[in-house]
Amino acid sequence: MAFWSVRQPIPVASRPPTPSATQIAPTVTGAECLIGDWIETNGTFTLLAGNTKLQFSGNGSLTKFSTDGKVLVVYKNVVYAASSSLNRYEVINNGTFMLDYATDATTIRYSNPVTVGTATLKINGTVNTTAPLVASLTPETYTCQGNKLRLQGEQSVTELQRL
Repeated sequence: MAFWSVRQPIPVASRPPTPSATQIAPTVTGAECLIGDWIETNGTFTLLAGNTKLQFSGNGSLTKFSTDGKVLVVYKNVVYAASSSLNRYEVINNGTFMLDYATDATTIRYSNPVTVGTATLKINGTVNTTAPLVASLTPETYTCQGNKLRLQGEQSVTELQRL
């Protein structure tokens, strides 16, 4: 794995310091912080429904960044919900995305999507439409802090927790 840490040798007679409960994990940049398995704790995205801009939110997808430049996103009945003054909307995702990814110190760029599965739109509890999952190739900025990862695209923000 591509995790790096710099440690001073600890003399045999000394003990490592006791961690403080108030210590804050440092912000880590670079691809090494991405590698591993993540669970979505909060995902938001914006869609237009007619002339209405809807802000959807939900959680539960599983994301796996590998060292070989592949990312797998798995959805099992993951629900994203939004409301307007008149309606309640739900997008229910089931399936997977497999993409290639490349990074610099702050940005992820995606390519070569392979998607399997469906996205179902419900309005007020009634299925409106079901369509194949479509992966976005919009670049995202990323920030790692300890076991938390934040991805931000043009119209989405995803917060993840390392498993």
